[in-house]
Amino acid sequence: MVKVLLKDSRAIHLLVFDTLIQKFSVVSSVYAPAQTHDKDNFWSHLVYLNSIIDYLWCLVGDFNELEYPDDKAGGIPARRSRCNCFPSFLSSISASTIEYQGRIFTWKKHVHGHLIYERLDRAVDRLDWLGLYPEVVITHGPFLCSDHCYISLNTQCFSHNIKGHSSSITLTSPNMIK
Repeated sequence: MVKVLLKDSRAIHLLVFDTLIQKFSVVSSVYAPAQTHDKDNFWSHLVYLNSIIDYLWCLVGDFNELEYPDDKAGGIPARRSRCNCFPSFLSSISASTIEYQGRIFTWKKHVHGHLIYERLDRAVDRLDWLGLYPEVVITHGPFLCSDHCYISLNTQCFSHNIKGHSSSITLTSPNMIK
């Protein structure tokens, strides 16, 4: 069962029921603003939601932030200061980024004759969600019809003695839905 809980210009929050383990969780597809002046409100809203969401929580999408300087290749190297916001957010909600498979970078653009790649799209799991889905993996797909590649969230519930069960959710950032 999947039900839309909240939809706004920057996110779609879904209530998802896993029928195999009989648990609800919230999965949010996000599209963070690229403009600096809009970012504080976005992050503050997610921190607020963290304080009221009682279910397990996972966020997937375009966070428009770097976690590490190596999350960028090409053009001017990323400044360390550009990598402060996202780790601070993760810490504030007791979350971590989910390990990925596939290409390193999820966004690309030609700027002044240089091809720039960045890892802007990712999945984030709160520790409660990770405890239920410890084998979760994100796959970064190819660049198809956007400057972002798609990302696919795959949960595997081996910790529940359910051999071979897996479920997959493919979420695209709201900016990719035309």
